[in-house]
Amino acid sequence: MFDVVLPLKALPKAKSRLADVLTNSQRSDLMLAMVQDVVVTLLAWSDCRSLTILQGPGWPPMLPAASKLQVIREDECGGVGLYEILAAGIDRLFGERIIVVFGDLPGLAAADLEALSTAFDKGKTVICPDDQNVGTNAVAFSADDIPVFRFGGNSFREYRRNICSDRRVVLERPGLSFDVDTPAGLHALLWGRNAAMSLGPATQKWVLAARSSGVMWQIQAPVSTQQNASVSC
Repeated sequence: MFDVVLPLKALPKAKSRLADVLTNSQRSDLMLAMVQDVVVTLLAWSDCRSLTILQGPGWPPMLPAASKLQVIREDECGGVGLYEILAAGIDRLFGERIIVVFGDLPGLAAADLEALSTAFDKGKTVICPDDQNVGTNAVAFSADDIPVFRFGGNSFREYRRNICSDRRVVLERPGLSFDVDTPAGLHALLWGRNAAMSLGPATQKWVLAARSSGVMWQIQAPVSTQQNASVSC
């Protein structure tokens, strides 16, 4: 089983790259919806031993009650940045298998998590890139082989450069690769262009509200995104 860690930066800072097309409240509501769906999916996964949420400022109470869920606020970790907070959160875990996953994965499904577990059984660190093979949306690793964490642009390249090819597996799945960071990703979310996955109910509700408000007509068409699932080294 896995201990899962979900880092959440300050809600007012979420989805800042969508500031030109969404209002502050729309961005916050979108992030809240996606996180709710990700949390529900993770808690329902039979291989999730515990879920630890590392929570930045500004998040309202919105999580379901669950015995395997714990929330650690940023100010409890003593860190001043995502790297320090994540390290402090992982240090509190006791399991041997750990997953760090981000909350902006609106199509995350049990099948994606099962694929991640299967890939991890190869005994290597599993890296899950975004659909542009630039960022990284999830990493699975052993507690005795914690990687140097990388986030944001070019993090996927950094992971591949820092983890030897014989110690890593790259997993590409629709639910783990599709995030909503850019107007192109938002367009794909609103228009339902990723046919290989289904959205969680909270995100579906946000999409319907956005469509009725006319948000979708402001978004330019996205560049093509990766649809196929694969595992490579």
